[in-house]
Amino acid sequence: MEKKILPLMIFLLLVLVCLGQVLWHYPRLPAEVACHFNPAGQPDGWCGKGQFLRLQVGTISILAASFLGFGLALTRLPDALINMPNKKYWLAPERRQKTLDHLRNCLLWLGTLTMLYWFDLAGQTFQVHMGQTDRLNHVWLSLGLYLAAVAAWALAMVFKCRKGKNEG
Repeated sequence: MEKKILPLMIFLLLVLVCLGQVLWHYPRLPAEVACHFNPAGQPDGWCGKGQFLRLQVGTISILAASFLGFGLALTRLPDALINMPNKKYWLAPERRQKTLDHLRNCLLWLGTLTMLYWFDLAGQTFQVHMGQTDRLNHVWLSLGLYLAAVAAWALAMVFKCRKGKNEG
């Protein structure tokens, strides 16, 4: 598969998996479900399952639209609005399109990390709704792993952009 399309395909697949997770669980949910959890992972706010469905589908849709939209908007942004190390080098006319393609793919990988995190949180939530546990089982571990992955993603972006420093 072409390098440009792989991040998009994986991201879109995860968006569909997250939507599928919600739609699969929806008919099995009780009429009232937890929609908020305290720091210990115990439910402390409730809503109807229809409202919960709208919240889940809406959040997944907004996340998907944001990551896809920001990637598409990159090509329309003036260079002055793009903040990156060695911007003159990376956005020089002969490298601009390749750089923007790389940035778009990086956004899609960040979106993929975010969708994986959402999938895990939703899975923990559904376990509570189905009576399999009384709290989110590993919410802090999930958050820690997500933040570590985002930090690694950000460092990779910075190091990639610093590469052109002496070349431009």
